[in-house]
Amino acid sequence: MSERPHVAVLTSVHPPFDTRVFYREARSMAAAGFRVSLVAPGAPRGEREGVRLEPLPAWGGRAGRPFRWPVLLWKALRLRADLYHFHDPELLPWGVLLRRLTRRPVVYDSHEYLREDIEHKHWIPAPLRKPVARVAAAVERWAARQLDAVVAVTEEMAERFAAVQPRTVVVRNLPEAPRREPVFEGRPPVVIHSGLMNAERGLGILFATAAVVAERYPGARFHILGPVEWWGLPATERNRPPSEWETVGVHFLGTVPYPEVPSYLERAAIGWLPRDPAARNNLLAWPNKLVEYMAAGLPIVASDLPTQARIVREVGCGIVVPAMDPQAHAQAICYLLEHPEEAAAMGRRGFDAARTRFSWEGEAAKLQKLYTSLLGLGEPHD
Repeated sequence: MSERPHVAVLTSVHPPFDTRVFYREARSMAAAGFRVSLVAPGAPRGEREGVRLEPLPAWGGRAGRPFRWPVLLWKALRLRADLYHFHDPELLPWGVLLRRLTRRPVVYDSHEYLREDIEHKHWIPAPLRKPVARVAAAVERWAARQLDAVVAVTEEMAERFAAVQPRTVVVRNLPEAPRREPVFEGRPPVVIHSGLMNAERGLGILFATAAVVAERYPGARFHILGPVEWWGLPATERNRPPSEWETVGVHFLGTVPYPEVPSYLERAAIGWLPRDPAARNNLLAWPNKLVEYMAAGLPIVASDLPTQARIVREVGCGIVVPAMDPQAHAQAICYLLEHPEEAAAMGRRGFDAARTRFSWEGEAAKLQKLYTSLLGLGEPHD
Protein backbone atom coordinates (compact mmCIF):
# COMPACT_ATOMS: atom_id res chain seq x y z
CA MET A 1 0.00 0.00 0.00
CA SER A 2 1.23 3.50 -0.81
CA GLU A 3 2.12 5.96 1.94
CA ARG A 4 -1.25 7.62 1.48
CA PRO A 5 -4.05 5.04 1.08
CA HIS A 6 -5.81 5.43 -2.26
CA VAL A 7 -9.63 5.62 -2.34
CA ALA A 8 -11.52 5.45 -5.65
CA VAL A 9 -14.99 7.03 -5.58
CA LEU A 10 -17.24 5.75 -8.37
CA THR A 11 -20.52 7.04 -9.81
CA SER A 12 -22.29 6.47 -13.12
CA VAL A 13 -25.22 8.79 -12.35
CA HIS A 14 -24.12 11.79 -10.31
CA PRO A 15 -22.37 14.81 -11.81
CA PRO A 16 -18.71 15.19 -10.84
CA PHE A 17 -19.38 18.02 -8.40
CA ASP A 18 -22.38 16.48 -6.67
CA THR A 19 -22.93 17.87 -3.18
CA ARG A 20 -22.54 14.60 -1.29
CA VAL A 21 -20.20 12.72 -3.62
CA PHE A 22 -17.63 15.47 -4.20
CA TYR A 23 -18.10 18.39 -1.82
CA ARG A 24 -18.81 16.34 1.28
CA GLU A 25 -17.26 12.90 1.01
CA ALA A 26 -14.46 12.99 -1.58
CA ARG A 27 -13.15 16.41 -0.63
CA SER A 28 -13.30 15.65 3.11
CA MET A 29 -11.43 12.37 2.73
CA ALA A 30 -8.74 14.08 0.65
CA ALA A 31 -8.38 16.69 3.40
CA ALA A 32 -8.13 13.86 5.95
CA GLY A 33 -5.04 12.50 4.20
CA PHE A 34 -6.36 9.94 1.73
CA ARG A 35 -5.41 10.00 -1.94
CA VAL A 36 -8.83 10.27 -3.59
CA SER A 37 -9.79 9.63 -7.21
CA LEU A 38 -13.33 10.31 -8.45
CA VAL A 39 -14.73 8.63 -11.57
CA ALA A 40 -17.90 10.42 -12.72
CA PRO A 41 -19.79 11.26 -15.94
CA GLY A 42 -18.47 14.38 -17.61
CA ALA A 43 -15.74 15.02 -15.05
CA PRO A 44 -12.99 17.35 -16.26
CA ARG A 45 -9.70 15.50 -16.25
CA GLY A 46 -7.31 16.85 -13.63
CA GLU A 47 -7.37 17.65 -9.93
CA ARG A 48 -9.82 19.77 -7.92
CA GLU A 49 -9.42 20.51 -4.21
CA GLY A 50 -7.16 17.51 -3.69
CA VAL A 51 -9.39 15.08 -5.62
CA ARG A 52 -8.15 13.51 -8.87
CA LEU A 53 -10.95 13.48 -11.48
CA GLU A 54 -11.46 10.74 -14.07
CA PRO A 55 -14.20 11.23 -16.69
CA LEU A 56 -16.86 8.77 -17.78
CA PRO A 57 -18.84 9.26 -21.01
CA ALA A 58 -21.76 11.59 -20.25
CA TRP A 59 -23.75 11.16 -23.47
CA GLY A 60 -26.97 9.24 -23.91
CA GLY A 61 -28.89 10.28 -20.82
CA ARG A 62 -30.61 7.45 -18.97
CA ALA A 63 -30.43 5.14 -22.00
CA GLY A 64 -26.67 5.66 -22.25
CA ARG A 65 -25.88 4.73 -18.66
CA PRO A 66 -25.45 0.97 -19.22
CA PHE A 67 -22.65 1.76 -21.68
CA ARG A 68 -20.80 3.56 -18.88
CA TRP A 69 -20.72 0.58 -16.54
CA PRO A 70 -17.97 -1.48 -18.22
CA VAL A 71 -15.96 1.72 -18.78
CA LEU A 72 -16.28 2.53 -15.09
CA LEU A 73 -15.12 -0.98 -14.14
CA TRP A 74 -12.13 -0.68 -16.46
CA LYS A 75 -11.17 2.70 -15.01
CA ALA A 76 -11.63 1.40 -11.46
CA LEU A 77 -9.31 -1.53 -12.14
CA ARG A 78 -6.71 0.76 -13.71
CA LEU A 79 -6.69 2.99 -10.64
CA ARG A 80 -5.52 0.05 -8.47
CA ALA A 81 -7.05 1.72 -5.42
CA ASP A 82 -6.78 0.40 -1.89
CA LEU A 83 -10.52 0.92 -1.32
CA TYR A 84 -13.49 1.51 -3.65
CA HIS A 85 -16.58 3.54 -2.69
CA PHE A 86 -19.50 3.60 -5.15
CA HIS A 87 -22.74 5.58 -5.06
CA ASP A 88 -25.39 4.17 -7.37
CA PRO A 89 -27.73 1.16 -6.99
CA GLU A 90 -27.25 0.35 -10.67
CA LEU A 91 -23.58 -0.34 -9.89
CA LEU A 92 -24.33 -2.99 -7.25
CA PRO A 93 -23.52 -6.03 -9.47
CA TRP A 94 -20.42 -4.23 -10.73
CA GLY A 95 -19.38 -3.48 -7.17
CA VAL A 96 -19.58 -7.18 -6.31
CA LEU A 97 -17.55 -8.02 -9.42
CA LEU A 98 -14.98 -5.36 -8.52
CA ARG A 99 -14.68 -6.86 -5.04
CA ARG A 100 -14.01 -10.31 -6.50
CA LEU A 101 -11.51 -9.08 -9.08
CA THR A 102 -9.47 -6.84 -6.79
CA ARG A 103 -9.89 -8.41 -3.34
CA ARG A 104 -9.99 -4.82 -2.08
CA PRO A 105 -12.63 -3.38 0.28
CA VAL A 106 -15.70 -2.11 -1.58
CA VAL A 107 -18.25 0.24 0.05
CA TYR A 108 -21.79 0.95 -1.18
CA ASP A 109 -23.22 4.40 -0.40
CA SER A 110 -27.02 4.25 -0.26
CA HIS A 111 -28.58 7.70 -0.76
CA GLU A 112 -32.23 6.77 -1.26
CA TYR A 113 -34.75 4.20 -0.10
CA LEU A 114 -34.42 2.13 -3.27
CA ARG A 115 -37.72 0.27 -3.26
CA GLU A 116 -39.81 3.36 -2.50
CA ASP A 117 -37.81 5.44 -4.97
CA ILE A 118 -38.42 3.03 -7.85
CA GLU A 119 -42.13 2.81 -7.05
CA HIS A 120 -42.36 6.53 -7.90
CA LYS A 121 -40.18 6.58 -11.04
CA HIS A 122 -42.41 8.21 -13.66
CA TRP A 123 -40.37 6.79 -16.56
CA ILE A 124 -41.08 3.17 -15.51
CA PRO A 125 -44.52 1.99 -16.73
CA ALA A 126 -46.88 1.97 -13.75
CA PRO A 127 -47.69 -1.80 -13.86
CA LEU A 128 -43.97 -2.61 -13.71
CA ARG A 129 -42.93 -0.31 -10.87
CA LYS A 130 -43.71 -2.59 -7.93
CA PRO A 131 -42.22 -5.76 -9.52
CA VAL A 132 -39.10 -3.85 -10.58
CA ALA A 133 -38.85 -2.34 -7.10
CA ARG A 134 -39.06 -5.78 -5.45
CA VAL A 135 -36.34 -7.19 -7.71
CA ALA A 136 -34.10 -4.15 -7.16
CA ALA A 137 -34.50 -4.40 -3.38
CA ALA A 138 -33.58 -8.10 -3.49
CA VAL A 139 -30.48 -7.34 -5.59
CA GLU A 140 -29.52 -4.58 -3.16
CA ARG A 141 -29.74 -6.95 -0.18
CA TRP A 142 -27.78 -9.65 -2.01
CA ALA A 143 -25.02 -7.24 -3.04
CA ALA A 144 -24.78 -5.61 0.39
CA ARG A 145 -24.05 -9.04 1.85
CA GLN A 146 -21.15 -9.54 -0.61
CA LEU A 147 -19.55 -6.13 -0.03
CA ASP A 148 -17.41 -4.90 2.85
CA ALA A 149 -19.58 -2.08 4.17
CA VAL A 150 -22.65 0.04 3.52
CA VAL A 151 -22.94 3.77 4.14
CA ALA A 152 -26.53 4.89 4.79
CA VAL A 153 -27.93 8.40 5.12
CA THR A 154 -30.41 7.68 7.94
CA GLU A 155 -30.73 5.39 10.95
CA GLU A 156 -33.88 3.85 9.46
CA MET A 157 -32.05 3.02 6.24
CA ALA A 158 -29.16 1.51 8.20
CA GLU A 159 -31.60 -0.77 10.03
CA ARG A 160 -32.69 -2.22 6.68
CA PHE A 161 -29.12 -3.20 5.87
CA ALA A 162 -28.10 -4.36 9.35
CA ALA A 163 -29.42 -7.91 8.89
CA VAL A 164 -27.34 -8.52 5.75
CA GLN A 165 -24.36 -6.20 6.34
CA PRO A 166 -23.32 -5.72 9.98
CA ARG A 167 -20.75 -3.11 8.95
CA THR A 168 -23.29 -0.42 8.12
CA VAL A 169 -22.46 3.17 9.05
CA VAL A 170 -24.81 6.17 9.10
CA VAL A 171 -23.27 9.20 7.40
CA ARG A 172 -25.97 11.85 7.24
CA ASN A 173 -26.15 14.39 4.45
CA LEU A 174 -25.39 17.54 6.44
CA PRO A 175 -23.77 20.85 5.46
CA GLU A 176 -20.49 21.99 6.92
CA ALA A 177 -20.75 23.92 10.17
CA PRO A 178 -21.41 27.60 9.40
CA ARG A 179 -18.19 29.59 9.47
CA ARG A 180 -19.80 32.94 10.26
CA GLU A 181 -23.03 34.13 11.78
CA PRO A 182 -25.60 35.33 9.22
CA VAL A 183 -27.68 38.48 9.43
CA PHE A 184 -31.01 37.56 11.01
CA GLU A 185 -32.89 40.86 10.70
CA GLY A 186 -33.73 43.00 7.70
CA ARG A 187 -33.66 40.33 5.02
CA PRO A 188 -35.61 40.92 1.79
CA PRO A 189 -39.04 39.20 1.65
CA VAL A 190 -37.84 36.20 -0.36
CA VAL A 191 -39.06 32.63 0.14
CA ILE A 192 -36.46 30.20 -1.19
CA HIS A 193 -36.70 26.56 -2.21
CA SER A 194 -33.30 25.01 -2.84
CA GLY A 195 -32.79 21.73 -4.69
CA LEU A 196 -34.93 19.67 -7.03
CA MET A 197 -38.56 20.77 -7.25
CA ASN A 198 -41.20 18.47 -8.70
CA ALA A 199 -44.70 17.20 -7.97
CA GLU A 200 -43.46 15.34 -4.89
CA ARG A 201 -41.62 18.41 -3.59
CA GLY A 202 -44.29 21.07 -3.77
CA LEU A 203 -44.39 22.13 -7.41
CA GLY A 204 -48.11 21.36 -7.57
CA ILE A 205 -48.91 23.89 -4.82
CA LEU A 206 -46.30 26.50 -5.71
CA PHE A 207 -48.54 28.75 -7.80
CA ALA A 208 -51.50 28.59 -5.42
CA THR A 209 -49.28 29.29 -2.41
CA ALA A 210 -47.53 32.19 -4.11
CA ALA A 211 -50.85 33.67 -5.26
CA VAL A 212 -52.18 33.82 -1.69
CA VAL A 213 -48.92 35.33 -0.42
CA ALA A 214 -48.85 37.90 -3.24
CA GLU A 215 -52.35 39.08 -2.39
CA ARG A 216 -51.55 39.54 1.30
CA TYR A 217 -47.88 40.57 1.00
CA PRO A 218 -47.36 41.99 -2.52
CA GLY A 219 -43.61 42.52 -2.17
CA ALA A 220 -42.85 38.85 -1.48
CA ARG A 221 -40.90 36.73 -3.96
CA PHE A 222 -40.41 32.98 -4.36
CA HIS A 223 -36.95 31.94 -5.59
CA ILE A 224 -36.79 28.37 -6.91
CA LEU A 225 -33.12 27.44 -6.92
CA GLY A 226 -32.34 24.17 -8.69
CA PRO A 227 -33.77 21.89 -11.37
CA VAL A 228 -37.53 21.67 -11.97
CA GLU A 229 -39.34 18.54 -13.20
CA TRP A 230 -42.87 19.05 -14.53
CA TRP A 231 -43.97 15.42 -14.96
CA GLY A 232 -47.04 14.31 -13.02
CA LEU A 233 -48.62 17.78 -12.98
CA PRO A 234 -51.84 18.79 -14.77
CA ALA A 235 -51.51 20.58 -18.08
CA THR A 236 -52.65 23.85 -16.52
CA GLU A 237 -49.50 23.86 -14.38
CA ARG A 238 -47.12 22.53 -17.04
CA ASN A 239 -48.28 25.05 -19.63
CA ARG A 240 -48.61 28.10 -17.41
CA PRO A 241 -46.86 31.03 -19.18
CA PRO A 242 -43.88 32.74 -17.50
CA SER A 243 -45.87 35.96 -17.14
CA GLU A 244 -48.33 34.27 -14.78
CA TRP A 245 -45.53 32.99 -12.56
CA GLU A 246 -44.00 36.46 -12.48
CA THR A 247 -47.36 37.98 -11.53
CA VAL A 248 -47.37 36.00 -8.27
CA GLY A 249 -43.67 36.63 -7.65
CA VAL A 250 -42.21 33.23 -8.62
CA HIS A 251 -38.76 33.23 -10.19
CA PHE A 252 -37.08 30.03 -11.43
CA LEU A 253 -33.35 30.62 -10.99
CA GLY A 254 -32.06 27.30 -12.33
CA THR A 255 -29.12 25.35 -10.98
CA VAL A 256 -26.02 27.04 -9.58
CA PRO A 257 -22.72 25.49 -8.41
CA TYR A 258 -22.94 24.18 -4.86
CA PRO A 259 -20.44 26.71 -3.41
CA GLU A 260 -22.73 29.54 -4.58
CA VAL A 261 -25.89 28.21 -2.88
CA PRO A 262 -25.21 29.81 0.54
CA SER A 263 -25.10 33.28 -1.00
CA TYR A 264 -28.65 32.78 -2.33
CA LEU A 265 -29.87 31.46 1.02
CA GLU A 266 -28.38 34.45 2.82
CA ARG A 267 -30.43 36.79 0.61
CA ALA A 268 -33.72 35.11 1.54
CA ALA A 269 -36.06 35.46 4.52
CA ILE A 270 -37.69 32.00 4.68
CA GLY A 271 -36.67 28.47 3.72
CA TRP A 272 -39.52 26.40 2.26
CA LEU A 273 -39.94 22.59 2.44
CA PRO A 274 -43.30 21.65 0.86
CA ARG A 275 -42.76 17.86 0.64
CA ASP A 276 -45.61 15.47 -0.24
CA PRO A 277 -46.12 12.54 2.17
CA ALA A 278 -47.72 10.50 -0.63
CA ALA A 279 -44.16 9.87 -1.85
CA ARG A 280 -42.93 7.33 0.70
CA ASN A 281 -39.31 8.28 0.06
CA ASN A 282 -40.15 11.76 1.40
CA LEU A 283 -41.48 10.22 4.61
CA LEU A 284 -38.29 8.25 5.20
CA ALA A 285 -35.51 10.42 3.79
CA TRP A 286 -33.23 12.68 5.81
CA PRO A 287 -34.18 16.33 5.06
CA ASN A 288 -30.73 17.70 4.23
CA LYS A 289 -32.20 20.91 2.77
CA LEU A 290 -33.74 21.62 6.16
CA VAL A 291 -30.31 21.75 7.78
CA GLU A 292 -28.92 23.89 4.94
CA TYR A 293 -31.68 26.41 5.64
CA MET A 294 -30.88 26.26 9.36
CA ALA A 295 -27.18 26.85 8.68
CA ALA A 296 -28.15 29.99 6.74
CA GLY A 297 -30.22 31.29 9.67
CA LEU A 298 -33.53 30.94 7.84
CA PRO A 299 -36.82 30.32 9.63
CA ILE A 300 -38.56 27.42 7.93
CA VAL A 301 -42.04 26.58 6.71
CA ALA A 302 -42.21 22.79 6.36
CA SER A 303 -44.73 20.11 5.47
CA ASP A 304 -45.78 17.88 8.35
CA LEU A 305 -43.52 14.94 7.48
CA PRO A 306 -42.19 12.98 10.46
CA THR A 307 -38.45 13.64 10.43
CA GLN A 308 -38.41 17.26 9.30
CA ALA A 309 -41.42 18.15 11.48
CA ARG A 310 -39.75 16.62 14.53
CA ILE A 311 -36.55 18.63 13.98
CA VAL A 312 -38.38 21.91 13.30
CA ARG A 313 -40.50 21.53 16.43
CA GLU A 314 -37.66 20.28 18.62
CA VAL A 315 -35.33 23.12 17.60
CA GLY A 316 -38.07 25.75 17.37
CA CYS A 317 -36.78 26.98 14.02
CA GLY A 318 -39.98 27.31 12.00
CA ILE A 319 -43.62 26.44 11.41
CA VAL A 320 -44.99 23.00 10.48
CA VAL A 321 -48.15 22.93 8.33
CA PRO A 322 -50.39 20.32 6.65
CA ALA A 323 -48.34 18.92 3.81
CA MET A 324 -50.02 19.87 0.55
CA ASP A 325 -52.34 22.66 1.73
CA PRO A 326 -51.34 25.84 -0.15
CA GLN A 327 -53.50 28.01 2.10
CA ALA A 328 -51.70 26.72 5.21
CA HIS A 329 -48.27 27.17 3.64
CA ALA A 330 -49.17 30.70 2.54
CA GLN A 331 -50.51 31.68 5.96
CA ALA A 332 -47.33 30.45 7.67
CA ILE A 333 -45.15 32.32 5.18
CA CYS A 334 -47.12 35.53 5.65
CA TYR A 335 -46.99 35.16 9.42
CA LEU A 336 -43.18 35.01 9.35
CA LEU A 337 -42.96 37.96 6.94
CA GLU A 338 -45.27 40.00 9.18
CA HIS A 339 -43.48 39.04 12.43
CA PRO A 340 -39.80 39.62 11.61
CA GLU A 341 -38.58 39.52 15.22
CA GLU A 342 -40.13 36.10 15.80
CA ALA A 343 -38.81 34.90 12.43
CA ALA A 344 -35.30 36.10 13.35
CA ALA A 345 -35.48 34.24 16.67
CA MET A 346 -36.43 31.04 14.83
CA GLY A 347 -33.57 31.57 12.39
CA ARG A 348 -31.11 32.05 15.23
CA ARG A 349 -32.25 28.85 16.97
CA GLY A 350 -31.88 26.93 13.73
CA PHE A 351 -28.43 28.38 13.12
CA ASP A 352 -27.25 27.43 16.61
CA ALA A 353 -28.50 23.85 16.12
CA ALA A 354 -26.85 23.58 12.70
CA ARG A 355 -23.56 24.74 14.18
CA THR A 356 -23.61 22.48 17.26
CA ARG A 357 -25.74 19.42 16.40
CA PHE A 358 -26.17 19.03 12.65
CA SER A 359 -22.87 19.55 10.82
CA TRP A 360 -20.88 17.56 8.27
CA GLU A 361 -17.67 17.50 10.29
CA GLY A 362 -18.99 14.80 12.62
CA GLU A 363 -20.26 12.73 9.69
CA ALA A 364 -16.90 13.00 7.90
CA ALA A 365 -15.20 11.62 11.00
CA LYS A 366 -17.44 8.54 10.84
CA LEU A 367 -16.58 7.96 7.18
CA GLN A 368 -12.87 8.38 7.90
CA LYS A 369 -13.13 5.87 10.74
CA LEU A 370 -14.82 3.36 8.41
CA TYR A 371 -12.07 3.74 5.80
CA THR A 372 -9.25 3.29 8.30
CA SER A 373 -10.99 0.27 9.81
CA LEU A 374 -11.47 -1.42 6.43
CA LEU A 375 -7.86 -0.73 5.49
CA GLY A 376 -6.49 -1.86 8.84
CA LEU A 377 -4.85 1.49 9.45
CA GLY A 378 -4.44 4.03 12.19
CA GLU A 379 -5.07 7.65 11.31
CA PRO A 380 -4.21 8.46 7.66
CA HIS A 381 -1.18 10.60 6.90
CA ASP A 382 -1.57 14.34 6.31
